[in-house]
Amino acid sequence: MKRVRPITLVMTFLLIAACSSSTAKPDGGAIAQDGGAEAGDAGPAVELRVDSFNIGLAGSFVPNEAVRRPSVIAALANAETDVLCIQEAWSKSDKEAIIAAAKVNFPYEVHFETDLDTAVTENKDINGATPPAYTTAPCVTDQAEALAVGLDCLKDNCSTIPGSLDGMATSTECAKAKCAGSAVKLLFAAEKRCYGCFAASLPTSTFNEMKTECTTNVHGGLAYKGQSGILMLSRVPLSGAEQFVLPGTWTRRTVAKATAKLANSAEVDLYCTHLSPYFSDPTFYPYTGQFGAGDDNGWIAEQALQGKQLVSWVSSKSGTKRAIVMGDLNATPEDKAHGIGDPGDAGKLLPAYGAKTLAVLASFQEAVSASYVPSCTFCVANHNTDGDQNSWIDHIFLSSFAPASTVSAKRTFDEDIVDGMRRADDGSHTVAGKVPLSDHYGVRAVVRVTP
Repeated sequence: MKRVRPITLVMTFLLIAACSSSTAKPDGGAIAQDGGAEAGDAGPAVELRVDSFNIGLAGSFVPNEAVRRPSVIAALANAETDVLCIQEAWSKSDKEAIIAAAKVNFPYEVHFETDLDTAVTENKDINGATPPAYTTAPCVTDQAEALAVGLDCLKDNCSTIPGSLDGMATSTECAKAKCAGSAVKLLFAAEKRCYGCFAASLPTSTFNEMKTECTTNVHGGLAYKGQSGILMLSRVPLSGAEQFVLPGTWTRRTVAKATAKLANSAEVDLYCTHLSPYFSDPTFYPYTGQFGAGDDNGWIAEQALQGKQLVSWVSSKSGTKRAIVMGDLNATPEDKAHGIGDPGDAGKLLPAYGAKTLAVLASFQEAVSASYVPSCTFCVANHNTDGDQNSWIDHIFLSSFAPASTVSAKRTFDEDIVDGMRRADDGSHTVAGKVPLSDHYGVRAVVRVTP
């Protein structure tokens, strides 16, 4: 890779394409290089530190977002690791702030701009069929009228600007408590695409933006205006940035790929992703997409489909080359032998979640050492103000590595360091107190890489 001067590069296609000191991709993705050194000559095995962290900058979907943001950015910028796979940096402004703060310690970064019109790379449903293209906006005729009723309720009861459609929802909890009845016509319609647009837009769009997108945009219905939440930061040189756009409902799901060249000249392919969750409550979270057709629970089928496409893409791009796959996969194995790694929760087990997806991902090796004790990453303790689930859904996987290549593994970013609002110990109400950086904890693996 060409040595470059230590300058800051903005990650947009037009600017990157004009700079000879970075590698641009035709679909808008790029690798920014900011003074990183060249990999040296071949040498002994090196230990590569890799982290995955869902930072939860997701609007009103996640508690305490505004107060957490500065601490999240500072923690990422100063993380003592070599590679960071970040999820839920949904907005362009958050990505840019993280990149700028981290550029000294992480001179290489990869992200891709996506929007509502970005095409799915392999547009197939769970049965292998191509879904029909939409020809109308999600909310038309009587559903547009029902949407207006729901938005009026939010405007009057849950708005950051009370009484104005220029406001945003104060929280999803308020929306459910005060305006669920106003969304009944959308929720129980035979075609629920309008409800999907309404629900997906809730955390970050103004009510006027929701109305416009859901009633006029044929591709409306993805949160964050179709942006991806994926960002990779690296201390080691990267090359060959690529993106795979997964099928996804309510949010844009992607996989970012790049190749790291280490100090001993070894190369490792890096993949960073965030698969869809699945919802067991059909009342508020009905499946409204096209990709999980034919399954009892479309969310489960869609997640498994994403897992299949992820495994297939890693196989096609990396083959037998060593690869590391990181991210929030929204799937956890059941653990009957251990607690969940949180004080006061001894005896609470990790329940299985995403079994179909885990079966698909079984071709990968979990990057944990033999002594690792399974611990939740999405826990009661870090939900801040709601939630009763303990799951290990954030993972680091290895592909084509020798057995026992993982030197160590641990949970990260799990301290309560931000002043926010959290549940009282008895769970009956919320109180001021220290909260973690996110509603997820991170994971780190130290991986031994031979030349």
